Amino acid sequence: MHEGSHEYVSLKNEGDKLIVAEKGELLFIFNFHPSNSYQGYKIGCGTPGKYKVVLDSDWSEFGGHERNDRHNVLFTGNTGADGRPHSLQIYSCSRTVMVLRRVDEQ
Repeated sequence: MHEGSHEYVSLKNEGDKLIVAEKGELLFIFNFHPSNSYQGYKIGCGTPGKYKVVLDSDWSEFGGHERNDRHNVLFTGNTGADGRPHSLQIYSCSRTVMVLRRVDEQ
């Protein structure tokens, strides 16, 4: 198995209407809640490091409101979450999907 081939669903939260999944170096965050956005929501991930947003359905080109800074960089914390060894804290807007990609430390 090569590095980018792992797939893992780390969170399926029915109450919050959130799904988090990993595929290779990508981290997908789906917020299906009709009205709740979540500030500082802790999500688990398998690989530590620096993550950048590569797609956010809340961007203006998709009819969104640009509530997340598209140049924001997120770093994993020292504690895990959702059964994964590492974690990030995100702002997840209602009715959106966000894709993060792990990037090299530079």
